[in-house]
Amino acid sequence: MKMLVVGVALTLVAYPAFAAIEYEFVQTNRMPHSATPSSDFSAKAVVDGTRSRVDFRSGNAFPPGTYVLSTDGARRLRFVDPQQKAYTELNTLGIASAIGSSNIQIDNLKHDIIRLPDTQLIAGIPAEHYRQTITYTITVRFGSMPLTQNVRTEIDKWTTERFGNLSDALGTNRIATGNPKIDEMIAAETSKIKGFPLKQTVRITTTDANAVRRASQSELKLPTSRTRTREMTVTAIRETKTEESLFLIPAEYKRNDFAERVHKSQMQVLSMEPASD
Repeated sequence: MKMLVVGVALTLVAYPAFAAIEYEFVQTNRMPHSATPSSDFSAKAVVDGTRSRVDFRSGNAFPPGTYVLSTDGARRLRFVDPQQKAYTELNTLGIASAIGSSNIQIDNLKHDIIRLPDTQLIAGIPAEHYRQTITYTITVRFGSMPLTQNVRTEIDKWTTERFGNLSDALGTNRIATGNPKIDEMIAAETSKIKGFPLKQTVRITTTDANAVRRASQSELKLPTSRTRTREMTVTAIRETKTEESLFLIPAEYKRNDFAERVHKSQMQVLSMEPASD
């Protein structure tokens, strides 16, 4: 599976304040001028307290019919493939700890939020429009060589509080990396806007901090920045009742080891680049 599953599990599920909810949504991921292909999918999510399940229905991001389960507030994510009768388990606390202990430096972190006057009717529910901007500089060291990028994240959210005060990212406020600046950056994106996001557009632009200087010294014209976009829209949402079996993996399913692939992809996640596998 692609490392995209990590972002999906952490951004598409939320804690309901009262009853369980079920919602359907579509998502697209675009990165122009990149070898990484665009991806899209449609899915149905069910959330009941700290338990959640996301079933992928169509698209090229995940095999249709697969699903992701969590029963402990996203501390562990299980990606289930009924066709193979197997599942892989991802320890998000372990990944967060690895990120926090990595040689990563965040500087010049700034963020602000404005509420815009336009309201949209999404899935039959009025949604308030918020726009958030987050900027920072991230430096990752590869041995003695630092790689520094300027990052600008622009987020448009249309939210509702009809279902209570929901966290936009399941468990991210409970899964700290231990790096204060990284945790502040995550908190800025995931907890500053209250309510459930019925629609969301995220644009992340990364620019090589030394690109301008190198471009002036070279006749070869290369792009100095990259922008990737993620769009999510809820198409239907309702309160529901759940059965215990919905959050259980059949006993005969085998567990696969996912640790090596997670470790290989950590630096890609941190550098805002999508994983290649």
